[in-house]
Amino acid sequence: MKKNRSYKSYVLLFAVFFLASPALSQNNKIIHIEAMGSVAVSENIADADNLALEDAFKRAVAKVAETIIPKGELDALFPLLDDKIYSNASRYILNYRLLSEDIMEDEVSLAEGGVPIYNAYIEADIDVDLLTKDLIGAGIIREGEARTVAVTLLNLRNYKGFELFRSNLAKAAGVKNIRYNSFARDKIELTVETTGVVHALQQEIMAMDMKDWKIEVSVVSGWFSADRIEVRFFPMKGQVNPHTKIFGVGVNQ
Repeated sequence: MKKNRSYKSYVLLFAVFFLASPALSQNNKIIHIEAMGSVAVSENIADADNLALEDAFKRAVAKVAETIIPKGELDALFPLLDDKIYSNASRYILNYRLLSEDIMEDEVSLAEGGVPIYNAYIEADIDVDLLTKDLIGAGIIREGEARTVAVTLLNLRNYKGFELFRSNLAKAAGVKNIRYNSFARDKIELTVETTGVVHALQQEIMAMDMKDWKIEVSVVSGWFSADRIEVRFFPMKGQVNPHTKIFGVGVNQ
């Protein structure tokens, strides 16, 4: 399809690219994530295609790296991350799908010297094991280092259900400690120390046997990071006394 070279925003194409077997998506050491790469457009649109895609790869890998590295250390570590990890971002991309590309005008008009921006929006599967191994090898993190993840429980006011969840969470792979933050109506805030990434903890929670409860588990992500898990509880038919309050219960391990 021939590209229109006007600088108004428009969708250019929808395509799928595979770099590895789809079977890899069954591995819970893989994180599926979305990212957008951008580059200022030069006269060569083909170069903009490739550069925007490379930038999208870097941003996708950065979003996953930021779930592994303690937040307070990210700014200081950025030069090392950029040199050792992001510069070779395609190494960690198992497969990706190019959702769309578009060109958008800069805030400054072209007549006034503005530069149009070329965007590439992708979804990709990231190899967490390889990324973690390289982060350790580069001295960015230490093997087995714990990080904190906020876990929010929604629609749960049953003490028995809460204790079952807390007990299962304490047994989850990588979990070192659970701290209580706050109880409010239908909302419980916990902080979990874990040696795994946030998406690995999500998988552990999704696999829990919650007996009288169905749960939906999601990672709440910012554009550049993902570090909070929301767990929504839905009582199954026939559950006894689902509204027993649990306020004031301590949850330290």
